[in-house]
Amino acid sequence: MATIQEFIEQGGKSTTGSNLSNPALFSRTVSPPKSRDEIGELAKHLAYSVVAGYLEHDRGHLDKSVEGFFQVYLHLFTKVSPLKARRAAELYVEALVKQDEIENFAGHSADEIVGDHLWGDVRKILLEFSRTLGLQDTYADETTDFFRCHGVRDKTWVIHCIESENIFMTEAIGNSYWSKMLGSLLILLTDCHDKHDTTGLETGIEFATKYFEIILRAKSSFSQKTPVLGA
Repeated sequence: MATIQEFIEQGGKSTTGSNLSNPALFSRTVSPPKSRDEIGELAKHLAYSVVAGYLEHDRGHLDKSVEGFFQVYLHLFTKVSPLKARRAAELYVEALVKQDEIENFAGHSADEIVGDHLWGDVRKILLEFSRTLGLQDTYADETTDFFRCHGVRDKTWVIHCIESENIFMTEAIGNSYWSKMLGSLLILLTDCHDKHDTTGLETGIEFATKYFEIILRAKSSFSQKTPVLGA
């Protein structure tokens, strides 16, 4: 596994060195982890992938950003095809870029940022993202408001973040049992988002690893309890 310093220098290479140009990634070969060790390894891989997704977006390396998010959606949304997981990653990065366009517009006050009509474009992108992964349409509303409020440090971003996470993880896992804990971890991860120093990245990866461990264990537990319907 890459060290944090290598992660910084190499621009966020994932733990497996995956590349979206590899055609094998688009065949349905992903199998869920079965043992505790497999869950731990996949959780670390996804932690590096999601941190890479945000880090590479901030660096302007959008293809690498898409790769990071693709890995996450590929393993969390196993009911959708790899092509849809890739499309979802592209849409999410597109939404992040549009968010930057709004927040970084020269001379805009906080009120002008919040009221910018281009948030409608962000919602439209996130609505397609939601439907690509099979999420409720309300995910687009909550996530748009999360982005809008977080950018101007409006404290209500926390509420929208938790609601967005609840919708996302209920679909990914199959129930909402862990939503509050996962929402709390996502808030911590959001605070790590802009910290590109070694300590910030280490902290983000540690939190993200625990975040994905909970998700993967919950998915494994839920799938074992779900009855198989006979013909």
